[in-house]
Amino acid sequence: MPLKADTIIKDYVKDVGVFADIFNYYIYGGRQVILPEQLTERDSTKIALPYGAADCSSADAG
Repeated sequence: MPLKADTIIKDYVKDVGVFADIFNYYIYGGRQVILPEQLTERDSTKIALPYGAADCSSADAG
């Protein structure tokens, strides 16, 4: 079973050096603003909210 693109990308940017390079390139034009040693790994599934999730509770109440 082939890996999905999302899984491959997540594994690739999990490396803090790669992550810092990508964001430094796109946001800061390649300047070293984000340093790999400043980064810590976070689980994106725990901090991401689906679009409109804040509106769901008010829609259910009415």
